[in-house]
Amino acid sequence: MIPTRQQLEEVSRLREGTLQDVPFAVLTLALAVHQRTIVLELHRNQVEKKVVFDAGVPVDCRSNLVNETLGRFMVGAGRLSEDDFTAAFAQSASRGVPLGEVLVEKGLVTPFELFRILQQNLARKLLDGFTWREGRFLLGADIPNVDSPLKVRVPQLLVTGIARFAAQQDVDSSIVPLVGKPLALHPTPLFPLDEIKLSARQTAVTDALKKPKRLDEIAASTELSYDEISRLLYALAMLGVVTPADQIPKGAVAVATAAPAPPRPPSVVDTPRADVTIDPASFDRTRNDLMQRYLSFRRQDAFELLGVAEDAPMPAIQKAFLEASRKFAPWTFTSGELQSLSDKAEELYLATSRAYAQLADSEQRTSLIHNRRTLREERRTQDASSRYKVKTDLLDPEVQFRKGKELMNAGKYREAIAIIEFASDCDAQNSVYRGELAYCRFLFSPTLVTGNQSLREIQEAIRIDPACGIAHFYAGEINAAVGSRDQAEKSYRAAIKLMAPDRRPIDALKALERKK
Repeated sequence: MIPTRQQLEEVSRLREGTLQDVPFAVLTLALAVHQRTIVLELHRNQVEKKVVFDAGVPVDCRSNLVNETLGRFMVGAGRLSEDDFTAAFAQSASRGVPLGEVLVEKGLVTPFELFRILQQNLARKLLDGFTWREGRFLLGADIPNVDSPLKVRVPQLLVTGIARFAAQQDVDSSIVPLVGKPLALHPTPLFPLDEIKLSARQTAVTDALKKPKRLDEIAASTELSYDEISRLLYALAMLGVVTPADQIPKGAVAVATAAPAPPRPPSVVDTPRADVTIDPASFDRTRNDLMQRYLSFRRQDAFELLGVAEDAPMPAIQKAFLEASRKFAPWTFTSGELQSLSDKAEELYLATSRAYAQLADSEQRTSLIHNRRTLREERRTQDASSRYKVKTDLLDPEVQFRKGKELMNAGKYREAIAIIEFASDCDAQNSVYRGELAYCRFLFSPTLVTGNQSLREIQEAIRIDPACGIAHFYAGEINAAVGSRDQAEKSYRAAIKLMAPDRRPIDALKALERKK
C-alpha cells in the first residue's frame, strides 16, 4: 500500500503485528517519519533480526545469520581472505576487541575502508527486510547499547529496497491508485528528493515528472520498462515525493530543502580554513585518522576520548581537549574533498566537548572514575570463557546450500529443494541460491508449467543480480528443454561471458546448435 500520513502515524504507535498486514517498508518509513527511538524485532521461521532506530534513523541491525556478520560479509564480498579472517577472528575473540579493530591493526583495511564496509553490511542486513513477505514484528523501548556510529538514511533505503527486492506483484497492486492519473512531484514531501541518490535512469523519471504525466507518458518519454518505472514510482509515492497532480494544493510552493550549515561553537576561537586544495596523500591521512577516531568514539568514555589518565591534572586535560578541538573542528572541514568528512568531524568535536565538560566537573569526574574501577573489577572476576564466548547458534545458509547442492548433484531433487529453499530463505539477496532452487524445482518436475514458473524465478534472480552467470545458464537449460531455442541461445551467450572459464554454457550452446 501507499500509506497516508495518518496511517503512518498509526503504524508508528503499534507494538506488534505481521508483515503481511504492515510490510517492512511501511514500518521503516513510519518510524523514520515520526523519529522513533525504538527496537524493531523481526521474526520469520528461524530467522531473527533486531533493528535499532535512533530518532527514526536505523543505526544497528543484529541477526542470527552467519552471513551477516562482519567477517563473513567481507569474505563473501571478496574483501578478506578466509585465512586472514580466521586469524583476525581468533585475535578478536581472545582479546575481546571488535574484529574491525584487529583488521585495521593488521593493515588488512584502512579505517575509512572499514567504515564503508560496515555501512554496506548494515545496509545489506536492512535491505533483507524488503524480501520478507511474511513474518511478525515487535516494537519495544528496551534499547540495547549501540557503540557503532553507523547510520542508514531511510529514503535511500526505501528506494533501493523497493527497486531491487520488492515483489513485482506487490508493487503492481500498490500503485493501482496512480495508474491512469497525471502524476507530479509534490512540493512538500515527507523527505526531500535531493536527499536521495538516484541513478541516471531513475533521474530520467523524476525529470519527466517536472510536468504532470501519466505512467504511460513517462514510459514513452524515458523509454524505460513499466516494471522499472512502477518500482521507482511506488518508492517515491511512499516518500510523498510523487503524488497524483490533482492532490497537490493549488498555489503550493516547494519548501527549501538544503540543511543549514552547523553553527560554529562559540567556546573555541579559530580561523576558518581558506579554500585550499589538499594533496591526495594528506587527504588520505586526515580521512583515516578521523575515521579511526570516529569508529570507536561511541564506546569510549571521557578519559578515553581525550586520551588522558584518571589522575591527569586539569592543565593536561585542557591541553588534550584543545588539541582534539583543533584537529576535529568541523569548520576546518568545509573545503574541497574535506567537506565529505564535516559531519563526522562535527560529531567528534561535540563528543570531545562533552568529555571535557564531564572531566572539568569534579563530581562527574569522581563518579566516572568510580564506574571505571567497578567495571575493571567486574572484568577481572569474570570468567574468561564467558567474557569472550563466541556465539555458535547462528544460522549458516552457505553450509545448508552446499548440502543441498550435493543432494541435487546426486539426483535427490525433493530433498535438495527443501534444503536449498532454507538457504535461500535465510539469504534472499543471493541470486545463486535463487537460481539453483528454481532449476532444482524444474529438474524435479520437468513440465512446461514448472518450467515457466522456474523461468520467472530465475528472471527475478537476474533482475536482482544481472551478473549472476549461473542464473543465465539455468535459464538457457530450461528454455532449451521446453523448446524455446532462441531464448536458450540468448541465455547461454550471456552465461558464457559471465561464467568464464566454466565451459558448461559453451558446451550447452554447441549442443543446441547441433540440434538445428
